[in-house]
Amino acid sequence: MDAGWSTARGGDSERALELFRRAAGYAGEFGRDAQVGIAEQLYALQRDQEADEVQRALRAELDDQPGGLGTVRIFDDMTEMLSDADQDRLALEWCQAGLDRATEADNDPEVGSRRRRLLITRGYLREKLGIELDDDDLEARAEADSSLAKVTAMMRERLGPLLGGSDESAFDAIVLRWVREDFSAVRSRWPKSTAHYGDDYETYAGRIQREARMYEDSGATRVHLIAGGLADYESYTKAQRRDPADPSTRQDYGEWCIKARPERVRIWPPERNGACWCDSGRKYKKCCGAPARN
Repeated sequence: MDAGWSTARGGDSERALELFRRAAGYAGEFGRDAQVGIAEQLYALQRDQEADEVQRALRAELDDQPGGLGTVRIFDDMTEMLSDADQDRLALEWCQAGLDRATEADNDPEVGSRRRRLLITRGYLREKLGIELDDDDLEARAEADSSLAKVTAMMRERLGPLLGGSDESAFDAIVLRWVREDFSAVRSRWPKSTAHYGDDYETYAGRIQREARMYEDSGATRVHLIAGGLADYESYTKAQRRDPADPSTRQDYGEWCIKARPERVRIWPPERNGACWCDSGRKYKKCCGAPARN
């Protein structure tokens, strides 16, 4: 799967299609994810009829499955893929079906989170297609706008010293994120001060994406995204005689990287067709930059 996404990002849809087909042959936990990848590459190759056959077969398969998190996740991913492929009506059908399945298992908080995302996506698709939004769509949008407003206000309060007391002052923002391969080790090393990260990298990546967006929405001229490495960080804390568990040390490490580790710094957000910043191997627009996640 990772090889497939990486190859697709490089523009070789034929090779990516072959890799996703091999992955689908293994079935397992990500077998249906591979089928989403197959459909995506077929649409990219303008083989729409074959792509339609793949998505219809996957839909028939999912209709026979219970509405748990794994099933709802595939409905969500297929919705995003079809939307990016400009198959908006099909995307809306998958989105509505995903919402129906999510309702069946709404007592699961993770399914509830997916359901909220699907509701936001449904409103986006309906608006794009000229379909009137219903009360659920409007409620989901209002909830998202309210959450955004609260977090933006919090960020502006935190950024007060940097802004010099003026909402219009220009400033550069710095967001430190641990690279994917070091995430588990960082969580194990300092569990108390990293508890808010979440228990998996996808949750953590969502938090970093929101933080970067809040800085941008708060008026940052540039958002510097720092790829923190555990070994590099420990070398820094030893040299500086700092407590590695202290959040302020991590903040200072991020600022230090701007000058001392420029290879670890990139400007957020990446190009939509470029590699996602989270090391997933997927395009940004298919990963952290997907509309439903923003």
